[in-house]
Amino acid sequence: MGTPVLLVSTATQWLGTARIPRALAEAGFDVALLAPRNSPASNSRCVAKVGYLPDEATRRDWVSAFAGMVGALSPDIVIPCDDMAFRLLQDLAVGRPSSLAPALHRRLARLIRDSLGDPSWYQASIDKRRLASAAAALGVRVPQHEVVSSLEAAESFAAAQGYPIVLKRGLAFAGQGVIIVRHRHELASSFARLTATSPMETAAPLADPILVQSYIPGQVQYYALAAWKGSLLAGWAADKVVTFPDATGPSTVVRCHCEPEVRSFAQRLVRGFGMSGIMSLDCVIHGGTGDAYLLEINRRINPGSHLGSALGVDLCAALHAALHGKPMTSRTDMDQDEEHVRVLFPQEWFRDPDSPYLRDGVVDVPWDDPGLIEALLGLRHGHGARDGRSKVARDEPFDSG
Repeated sequence: MGTPVLLVSTATQWLGTARIPRALAEAGFDVALLAPRNSPASNSRCVAKVGYLPDEATRRDWVSAFAGMVGALSPDIVIPCDDMAFRLLQDLAVGRPSSLAPALHRRLARLIRDSLGDPSWYQASIDKRRLASAAAALGVRVPQHEVVSSLEAAESFAAAQGYPIVLKRGLAFAGQGVIIVRHRHELASSFARLTATSPMETAAPLADPILVQSYIPGQVQYYALAAWKGSLLAGWAADKVVTFPDATGPSTVVRCHCEPEVRSFAQRLVRGFGMSGIMSLDCVIHGGTGDAYLLEINRRINPGSHLGSALGVDLCAALHAALHGKPMTSRTDMDQDEEHVRVLFPQEWFRDPDSPYLRDGVVDVPWDDPGLIEALLGLRHGHGARDGRSKVARDEPFDSG
């Protein structure tokens, strides 16, 4: 019998959710899923149990469904698959809904804290307005930045730092909520667009502060990792070779390799924020100096998190070993001169069915999971690689309790 794990998803077509069950099952987990209906992950042969959220679920619906799954399965760990799932778990860890009995809330909060790490750093780790300063305090390099509430303040920053600059909402996903402003005449319209009500901050006022940063020219890179109780277990770097549907969006082709400076960032952040789970850093490597800069932390499954077993740096196996206090059977990182280009399926197929990468590259197709393949093929016209929209409404945090 495997170790019970509960995947929590609020987005119908987020592809990281669909691809991680096999990696977890091969590492020794019994995989259960809580997700909206029509989630491709529910078709995977590696998912043993599925609980469905009601259509257009409220937060109360989500809490009820989550509590029901935990009660039925007693998972050892819960893993958020998308950004809204992490935020809902965060809220539940630090506040009790009035509809939830205190004893049950304590049980759920303990499971979340054991799974995700120190709750006092949850918000700072995902809110870009807070992360930049918190990461810099840990010795992690970040772009020059300022949190601003007015166009005038953004203009002053740009005048001091020079164009291009980058405007970011505090909370966004998959490259949304980010605008690169290359010229002064673009700033006013970009600022107005970004300070309109955010899809992840539905109660935010129109003048909600945003982060403005210096633009770092260079290679965008993520660092996929597993952590446990403030210790980095394993990870690898992946350059974004091809993205879709735009330059700030998710990868469709990646180059996986070792990046010592970004790994050192991961170690400092995991330790400083007391993090646990499977997650990733987004960074950029300056094209002129080679210096790495942190952009954000994704406290959820990355669409490439499952690649670890094929690369010999198995995040799921590392997490399983840590849960049981056993030695790791996988490498903790790739070798210095090692690299592998991987074509993500179905992401690159969505981008271009005739892509030369599909013809000539190593394509990550789950051939041994036909039910999942059929579900992924069914997403073709919706281009699910980018659809991270939550099916759960969220407005204000739960009351503290």
